[in-house]
Amino acid sequence: MTDALRTDFAPLLDIRRAAVVGASDRGLGYTLIENLSAHGGEVVGIHPTRETAGGKPCVPSIHELPWKPDVVAIGLGARTIVGALDEAIAAGHRHFVIPGLGAEAAGEEGDAARAAVRARLIDADAVCVGFNCMGLAVPERPSPWIGTISTGFRPGGVAAIVGSGSIGEAVLAFGPRVGFRNVVSIGSETSRDAADWLAFHAQDEGTRAIGLFLEAVRRPAAFREALARAADAEKPVVVIKVGRSEVAARNAMAHTGAIVGSDQAFDALCRSYGAIRVDDYGDWLEQLEVLGSPRRPRGLRTVLLTNSGGEAELVADVADAAGMPLTPLPADLAAEIDAAYPFHGVHNPIDYWAFADAEVIVPDLALRCASHPDVDNVIINIDQSWRFTNDERQNAEDACGAMADAALASGAFCAVLSTAVSDPSDAAVHAAARGGVPVLIGAGMGMRAIARAARWTPTKPEAPAPWETPACPELERESGHLAEADAKAVLARYGVQAPREIRAANPEEARAAAAAIGTTVVVKVDGPAHKEKYGGVILGCTDPDRAAAAAERIGAPVLVCEEIRGGAEVLCGLVRDQLYGPIVVVGVGGSWAEAVGDTARAALGPISQADAERLVRSVKPLERRLDDADVATVAATLVALGRVAHDHPRVAEIDVNPLVIRDGSGVALDGLIVLSDN
Repeated sequence: MTDALRTDFAPLLDIRRAAVVGASDRGLGYTLIENLSAHGGEVVGIHPTRETAGGKPCVPSIHELPWKPDVVAIGLGARTIVGALDEAIAAGHRHFVIPGLGAEAAGEEGDAARAAVRARLIDADAVCVGFNCMGLAVPERPSPWIGTISTGFRPGGVAAIVGSGSIGEAVLAFGPRVGFRNVVSIGSETSRDAADWLAFHAQDEGTRAIGLFLEAVRRPAAFREALARAADAEKPVVVIKVGRSEVAARNAMAHTGAIVGSDQAFDALCRSYGAIRVDDYGDWLEQLEVLGSPRRPRGLRTVLLTNSGGEAELVADVADAAGMPLTPLPADLAAEIDAAYPFHGVHNPIDYWAFADAEVIVPDLALRCASHPDVDNVIINIDQSWRFTNDERQNAEDACGAMADAALASGAFCAVLSTAVSDPSDAAVHAAARGGVPVLIGAGMGMRAIARAARWTPTKPEAPAPWETPACPELERESGHLAEADAKAVLARYGVQAPREIRAANPEEARAAAAAIGTTVVVKVDGPAHKEKYGGVILGCTDPDRAAAAAERIGAPVLVCEEIRGGAEVLCGLVRDQLYGPIVVVGVGGSWAEAVGDTARAALGPISQADAERLVRSVKPLERRLDDADVATVAATLVALGRVAHDHPRVAEIDVNPLVIRDGSGVALDGLIVLSDN
């Protein structure tokens, strides 16, 4: 496949007529007939000997269909599928769903069939869901899906694109809390892949939010363009990508047949385009529920209503951890509520228990808070469970209805949060959905989802300013590590300053170099950077004689460098990912860089100055220590590293650690450049 995006999926989301090749009264062929016949779908089976299958008529050949179907679903095995696909393509059909050819088609025969099917589909530029997938499910529409479509699968604005069939099944069994545009199980991504589906939903008017569950990205450039289209359309993308652990990455490669790529690089890609990355299926669904609602959080100013003091404290804690701390009530709103009810000093969270009947106070408080101009969001924390059999269930359902009324009347974002993680009753969900109000479960998952949605903005990388490419003869050599002095010479041409330093071939030259520098020096082995841990660096040579002695001890040739002390130490680096290209990295520098690697952040390179400054500020220890001028200096170094990698494709890695920031300037104490073979 090329990097061009193909978005010709619309007929699959509005299927009226379908053909099922391999129709039967049981198994895959039967399930396809059943799901495609639902909601008024017209289905004809194709079978050489049967007159009916699954209660539907059959014809012997695709050429004998009474009409042209919107989709051809093929439920055949490895021995017969290629001929059937050839026949369908020859008859002019271009939209297919092929659930099979997975583990059941093992061995050489299965491999040959998969290769042939892929080649036929690509040559015909046909649209195919699969092979080795569950198919496509659209709420209240005929669907070529080989699993169960539950009655709770309701229409809405969330599109789910999943690389795992079992995850697709779990989504369809989730119930009515999330309204879906569709769920597509992409399987082996033959002629169309996740990037194509993402681009389609970016332009689809019925889609408000897009969920991705991925094992691999097959076409990084196309996927990046699809993320850009989603950002342009202001549609949030929520991503789970498995393969972070060594075991998961190995399994994903074996399962998908695609290179997984580094997790750090994928994270940088998501951050560059504002995609929300989560780690767990529960967080993924809660996030999609919030973003799929017709109203999104307007900001971080949130009022919490509750009937439990202990649960209110829990939600307040998790809200703070999620970066959305509960703020005091606006003074006029607090006075208004105190005048209406005997709180005698109401505060946020508002624990309304016992101050009035719930059916009176909940709708009133919800509307007052939602209508206030200094309140962005109103959340009620009330436990939900379909297992409730007493007044608790009615109270929960009434609260959902009250929040729907408040949302409709005020236009504010309102949500229902349950500390418990039981499913709410369908009646509660539908009461809330009437007003576009999500019903979230789990205090942590729910508050994280709301906070992320409140902070989300459509994002795209800014194009870097143009620059001139300097000549760098040091890079015209065989693969491997450059000597530190050579690496620093390259970086200097791109604007990265180094200390004063002189190469010395022997101790006498080291003595002369120290005298020429005229201050305390460091003597290093004249080789790649990071020599300190191997005894290749001697600090604090306060006079030329000590520099000469250090050179004697280490073994010439050496590098004699001006010693720089004080200032903040920052790690600036770059790595060329095999899938995503150059990735710039910034984090805490010096000997602590590896120990606190979780504080580092990465972005796609080359990078603009503005995006680089935002990246530096995203590393909290650096944001706290560096002023604006320091941030700009670090960012300029990241810009330079991205330019080096862009200009010289053989540059596989750059490491500046530490970059010392002092008095508004940056000095690279160590510099490393690694060249690849090609």
